[in-house]
Amino acid sequence: MAKKKVLLMGKAHSGKTSMRSIIFANYLARDTTRLSPTLDVEHHHVRFLGDLVLNLWDCGGQDAFFESYFERDRETIFRSVELLIYVFDIESDGPEKDFEHFREVLEAIEENSPDARVFILVHKMDLVAEVERDSIFNDRKDLIEEHCSECGVENFQIFGTSIWDETLYKAWSEIVTNLIPNIRLLETHLNKFCNMCDADEVVLFERATFLVISQAQSTSTGDYQLTVPKEAKEMLASPSTANGDVVSSEDDNNQAAPPSLSSSPGPTAPTEDGGDMPDPATDSVSGLAAPPAEVDMESAANTPLLRHMSRTTHFDAHRFEKISNIVKQFKLSCGKAQSQFQGMEVRNSRFSAFIDAFTANTYIMVIVSNPNVHTAATLLNIQNARDHFERFIPRI
Repeated sequence: MAKKKVLLMGKAHSGKTSMRSIIFANYLARDTTRLSPTLDVEHHHVRFLGDLVLNLWDCGGQDAFFESYFERDRETIFRSVELLIYVFDIESDGPEKDFEHFREVLEAIEENSPDARVFILVHKMDLVAEVERDSIFNDRKDLIEEHCSECGVENFQIFGTSIWDETLYKAWSEIVTNLIPNIRLLETHLNKFCNMCDADEVVLFERATFLVISQAQSTSTGDYQLTVPKEAKEMLASPSTANGDVVSSEDDNNQAAPPSLSSSPGPTAPTEDGGDMPDPATDSVSGLAAPPAEVDMESAANTPLLRHMSRTTHFDAHRFEKISNIVKQFKLSCGKAQSQFQGMEVRNSRFSAFIDAFTANTYIMVIVSNPNVHTAATLLNIQNARDHFERFIPRI
């Protein structure tokens, strides 16, 4: 088990404790109004991905405390820091003083933890009029970059955030991803899994926080031709699968397995660490269902075409974080009703989305738009991949 020291700093009332409580203590945004200001330094040990422990130092932002941070406790606070998260209040009435403190923090970090990664959150962006939001954020970003450059800090990222939307999840997903060892190896295997399932996108969420820890997109851009066997027309016309209804996986449990499913062993490709990952080029691979074969054009000529489809380009860069926020709130609602969230399936005329418990510490979301991919195949692929991915979800 590894502990990573994370400093959470910023002036008083900038929103540090509120965001920590939402991400790690399952607070709703509206409930943070009852939180008290942080006095001095509060220590929190937050378990992430099972065996990774964040040693989170939530530092009070009052002037008196800042003076002690830089003088009496300087080495204690700023030594052995893995990540610094500094929070600016965009509505602060003393930005000059804020930047003075920020510069002192950067200098202390460079002196005691020169390898620490720095994340700066320009917080409470919801208080800025939407038409001015980008320009005000960019002005503040320029000032932050200038101060980082003057202090010799090169490894930093800047985010605009609010507790009222998905931007908070976006920032914290980026932050915690930097603490996960072998994240690139995990991404490699997730990309292979995405292509083997013929999925558009696959996203991995941390179980407790529902933060995004990895994602993959299909490298295939081909169009799909959907042919409709006569006996399936009535099923496809059913309103239960066409209007975005939540569909229980029980519906598919009673259906015969489609021909594309296979559990017979097949050839495997070596991985970066010597392990085996099923080869997506084969038709039958280690329990994972292969993508459907191309439509036979001679038989298709005698079968009516239902529609011509291609993968959709997504323009919402925050879509995964929006899902994080929505599903986490739904999970909390299930808990209040003394129920346990296991997963869900949502379908509409354009795609099917499957969210399911995956490894011991993650959930997975698989998005499929190819109408030839059976629900049973996707669910079987998720089930068969669990043990494989347990090896690559970090165990410290």
